Amino acid sequence: MKNCALYSSQFDLEQVHELLRSMYPQDRIELNEDKTHITVTHKKWFSKKTKGFNIMTSRTHPEQFTAMIQGMMNFLGQIDANRPQLQEKVLIKCSTLNMVIGIETDEDISQEFFNELLQLADQLDALIFWGGGSLLNAQGQLLLDTNGDSEVEDYTVTAHPSLLDDARPQSASGIQRKERSERILTEQGIPFNPHLPARAGEEHTRIRTLDEVARRAVALCLAALKGECLGAGESAEDTAALVQEVIDKYDADSFFSPAERRFTHQHGAEQQEVISFSWGYEAYYVMLWALGYVQELGAPRQLCNVGQAVGYLQQCNTFEEFISQASFRSASEILDEADLIYRYNWVCVDSRVKETTPPAGLNGGIAYERHRALNWLICYLDQEWDDVRTDT
Repeated sequence: MKNCALYSSQFDLEQVHELLRSMYPQDRIELNEDKTHITVTHKKWFSKKTKGFNIMTSRTHPEQFTAMIQGMMNFLGQIDANRPQLQEKVLIKCSTLNMVIGIETDEDISQEFFNELLQLADQLDALIFWGGGSLLNAQGQLLLDTNGDSEVEDYTVTAHPSLLDDARPQSASGIQRKERSERILTEQGIPFNPHLPARAGEEHTRIRTLDEVARRAVALCLAALKGECLGAGESAEDTAALVQEVIDKYDADSFFSPAERRFTHQHGAEQQEVISFSWGYEAYYVMLWALGYVQELGAPRQLCNVGQAVGYLQQCNTFEEFISQASFRSASEILDEADLIYRYNWVCVDSRVKETTPPAGLNGGIAYERHRALNWLICYLDQEWDDVRTDT
């Protein structure tokens, strides 16, 4: 058997390096520049054997990793399992994964090498995907295979410490919110994943403050404005002058995230940056909704009306005036939308993985931007804007 991969909630590449060094103290260990490929070479007289560890994480390859995990969850979720509760726990574990280590070897994996992989899996609290479609725990026991069989009766879900805030017991409000979202999707004729867990309720969630949201709205609008102007062919000089004029008007220089600051203050921008930041209008629209300027978000189908959205900010002369006219939404309303977009975005990601068009006119780009914005609003994993994840 050659086909094997380890899936872990960890994402520290240095940790993997140190573990392999401790496991193979007498062997030569080589890393590529970004430490995502490790080769272990064992020399014995006139022969040598190599083992390769090809690593991808949610940080090094975010889009590829998300698509891969989504495909894995789709595959496992469609199995008619003999122990459905165990299957659901496995799927929850999959939603916490941050790293995959693909094993490369010229020969079939021997029992000795398999035992070494179990040691590595135990240290990384990893799942093992074994050739033929079998998923094993860190002890080498079968959790689930394509026939729905398993060798264990239960499985304890663990996650990286950064995910502990979202590994709390489900609350009654979170379960009710999940049921509400699924009713909405059903009414709209949108297929959904019933295995997606309920999210944390009011009692376990901190909502961003009015001031934080207003600042984020201004920053998003200004970064998107620069992207829009450059994308429309405006000169870098004229665009910079316009953006700086608005920054001065709202005293907004401290509102930007590090990535936004680099983008808004640099001369011009690369095309990919222009496109990426222009999409920020959709996240800005969510902030306007949270501030009460926009009445309803609706399903992520149509691009927001940029002129109207920017108009809410233009009509104010100062940042203080922008805040004073806001009517901040309740935690319950924000959590409702956060749960719903979580499930909308799963549908869009699932469609992208399957290379199909999202159902009911859903737009994956809009769903992603809204998901990111709402996750920031509910302090998902306590991440700041540049690091906010949109796990599905």
